[in-house]
Amino acid sequence: MSRNLSLKLRYGLLLILLGLIAFLEARQPFASFRLVSFILAFLALACSASLLRGKWRDGFVVLTSLAFGLSFVETIAVIFDSRSLPVLAKGFTVPQPVIGLGPEHAGRFHSEKTNRKSGGQIYSVDYTIDSNLLRETKSIDTGPTIAFFGDSFTFGEGLNDADTLPQRFADLLDRKQRVLNLGYPAYGPQQFLAELQTGRFDKVIGEQPRLFIFQTAAGHAERTSCKPFWVRRWPRYELENGEVVLKGTCHDGPTQGIRVWIEHMASFRLFVEPYLQRITHDDVELYIRILLAATKLAKEKYGVATLIPYSQTLGSRYLDGTGFTDDEIVQRLREGGAMVVDVSLAKEEAAGAPVTIKGDGHPTALANRLKASILKEYIEHHVPGILVADLQ
Repeated sequence: MSRNLSLKLRYGLLLILLGLIAFLEARQPFASFRLVSFILAFLALACSASLLRGKWRDGFVVLTSLAFGLSFVETIAVIFDSRSLPVLAKGFTVPQPVIGLGPEHAGRFHSEKTNRKSGGQIYSVDYTIDSNLLRETKSIDTGPTIAFFGDSFTFGEGLNDADTLPQRFADLLDRKQRVLNLGYPAYGPQQFLAELQTGRFDKVIGEQPRLFIFQTAAGHAERTSCKPFWVRRWPRYELENGEVVLKGTCHDGPTQGIRVWIEHMASFRLFVEPYLQRITHDDVELYIRILLAATKLAKEKYGVATLIPYSQTLGSRYLDGTGFTDDEIVQRLREGGAMVVDVSLAKEEAAGAPVTIKGDGHPTALANRLKASILKEYIEHHVPGILVADLQ
């Protein structure tokens, strides 16, 4: 009688453990849910081993040991994983054609980010998305347009609307010239090129484009080579006979489901992924070619020049082993027809100016104000006639 009761309890416990695992995997209720899943799987396997006999039991004992080891490694990874992710309002990020992801609707979206270790707040801001599904930039509604393309640096992640680079630039022009912010977190050069090729923003840019600005750094080579998994819906380009050709989207193969599952393992992100994301010579070459293709298309299709604010990988070994340096990348871009201006703010940072958000790394309001001044001065001296003020 007692043995039957013991068996029932163990079977019941096994069902509960499996149910909890299924719930966690389906709902993903918190950042470290995969660690809890592994611990529950270890307990479920141990419970299963206690219900079996012979070779089956031996096999499950081995699986239990492996589950214990995996749980231990995952625990270490969670402890040392300092990554802090922003919490965004629902509807800010949804699948979008051509560009991969974007806002679902216009409105104000709150975003917060906290330090994973200390629990202290890194930022708490609001993003206003206008009727064109772009970050709001207050300028004039019509006239010659300067369009900013780019990633979270251009979008202004971690900053309120008044402190983005496009808004700071518009303010320097007394808001007398139309300025657009087409940036969005995690975008790369492939979005810039795809948007121009498909004319996705032609209507909002209007009939009087004056200048395209794309803010970048060598780190975008990861994105154009589709190495980070979070770019899995991004446009994927390859070089064919020296030409940049669209080849669908990143990570659109049959193994996508497996990679999605693996990405939720802190141990994979901490110990394996950094090696998978190391860039090569070919990755940097593709990155440069995509930017040059966009620059060429901007000139041929829209009749505008492309200005590239470039941030150097100062003090970093990011480009080691690729055969490229920042200076060589800049030279290639200039030779391909792009205008390039350094916005690294190295001197300001060395002097102690707070140019990055502490605990985050994105530019501060001060950094964007300084960058806007650099861009305005460059345009005035090197491409006169772009700014409306120059024509008055």
